[in-house]
Amino acid sequence: MIEQKSIEHLRNSIDIADVVGAYVSLKRSGSSLVGLCPFHDDKSPSMHVSTSRGLYHCFSCGAGGDAIKFVMEYEKLSYPQAIEKLASMFGIELEYSNEKTQKKDNSLKEILELLNNYYKTELFNPANAAALSYLKERALSPAMIEKFELGWAPPSQNTINLLQKNEIEAIKAFNAGVIKNGERGVYASFSNRITFPIYNHIGSIVGFGGRTISDHPAKYINSPQSEIFDKSRVLYGYDKARAAIFKSGEVIICEGYMDCIMLHQAGFFNAVAVLGTALTPKHLPLLKKENIKVILSFDSDTAGQNAALRSAELLSRSSIDG
Repeated sequence: MIEQKSIEHLRNSIDIADVVGAYVSLKRSGSSLVGLCPFHDDKSPSMHVSTSRGLYHCFSCGAGGDAIKFVMEYEKLSYPQAIEKLASMFGIELEYSNEKTQKKDNSLKEILELLNNYYKTELFNPANAAALSYLKERALSPAMIEKFELGWAPPSQNTINLLQKNEIEAIKAFNAGVIKNGERGVYASFSNRITFPIYNHIGSIVGFGGRTISDHPAKYINSPQSEIFDKSRVLYGYDKARAAIFKSGEVIICEGYMDCIMLHQAGFFNAVAVLGTALTPKHLPLLKKENIKVILSFDSDTAGQNAALRSAELLSRSSIDG
């Protein structure tokens, strides 16, 4: 059973606008945020979200409550499941009266944090000098390397040894997307690659990106889809760009990790990147807040231009200024 003090800590730590905004596109209307109610066939925004009160209410169908109630209704979860879902989203550790109860989502986050710290250390290991040299050749400053927490994933067995040393169960490591199972057995999802930790919009680590510095045919790879990572929902760098986005009223969307980092290095702190080829409908809730203007900055090659066109069409259909 989840300790009541943990539930209260969760309630006091989250912003209901962030919770509802992860599922529904919200726009400012006076002192509230409004959006289409997901609990009935809403044609015009009838759901109001009050950050100060921590509540949502639909003036059409009457649905309403706090963040926990919203997740329960939207995800069709029980009360404890909704609390654990929110704790996972916001990286909040829960306490249980039964010590044997496992904190499933939190454990995935802990595994990712363990590996991220390991990868960051390995980048400065003299044995991996080629990785740091590559970043310097790309003109990345030490400040950007630190800000975006770049690292180096060593050979697969090194990661496997680390997980075993920390007594990480294979099934949990698999669910976190850090290991895979192939014809030759278990191996690390990332090896011999520059690593880019991926954070969601509220600053919780959910996965990694990896770039080869050799002639490997897969130049970039992402963590596999998991319980906490959906690449079609995440905008890389959003957690770091969020303040600049709302201050400027604009967001620059580019194609990849390095593009995003270089834009930040050039002073464009409102830059983010997609993790695929184009925007998806799942990205829209992050872009519909506060009437943000979207600037697309994709590559000039055919693939980039096609992605820009698809993204522009999606923004236009969603009435987002671009």
